[in-house]
Amino acid sequence: MLGLVTIGQTPRPDYEAAFRENAPGVDFRVVGALDGLTADEIEALSERPGDFPLHGLLADGSTCDIQQETLGPLVDQCMRDLVANGATAVGLLCTGRFHDFDPGVPVLMPGKLLPAVAGAIAPSRRIGVVAPIESQIAPMRELWEADGFTVTLAAASPYHDGENAAAAAVMADAAPDLVVLDCVGHGPSSRDEISRLSGRPVLTAQTLLAKVAAEIVAA
Repeated sequence: MLGLVTIGQTPRPDYEAAFRENAPGVDFRVVGALDGLTADEIEALSERPGDFPLHGLLADGSTCDIQQETLGPLVDQCMRDLVANGATAVGLLCTGRFHDFDPGVPVLMPGKLLPAVAGAIAPSRRIGVVAPIESQIAPMRELWEADGFTVTLAAASPYHDGENAAAAAVMADAAPDLVVLDCVGHGPSSRDEISRLSGRPVLTAQTLLAKVAAEIVAA
């Protein structure tokens, strides 16, 4: 069984659909780091300070931004619970650059997969990166530049309608060799829209994670 952890809450039918399509036959379970928490508890978490806010979807359709260092222990516990319940590998449904988790099984982290694949696809290392929120742009620039990329950044939430077009316009003007959607919430529809409007090829964390998981988890 493949365990999957989102930084928000479940259910996540979009993630379930992505894994059914791209990892056919793989048994998986999706849990949320914020599952079972009240609105007040989530609000308290969102008020904690930090350097890298992460953008999550809640069960009621609203969104929250909580610092990566605040979410880390919650994600870690979810992974350990999944392994205790039979997961032979776990995947993080977030591109955040967390510390290395060690639940005792392989851990798939899109934050590591994306730069590796982007560097292989775009050897010039001129890329565009779409963050989910404006407050991620500065720290995300530092991360991608530290990985050796020349980066054009824009923001578009996968959970707020109408934001993809503005991000695509930025990418069309910059004409990078590749656009990376640096948020697992962005699925094929975002990929197709941003590629069509920008005229650039697009790499999607959601699909990449599912396809890599299909390679390492026995059906």
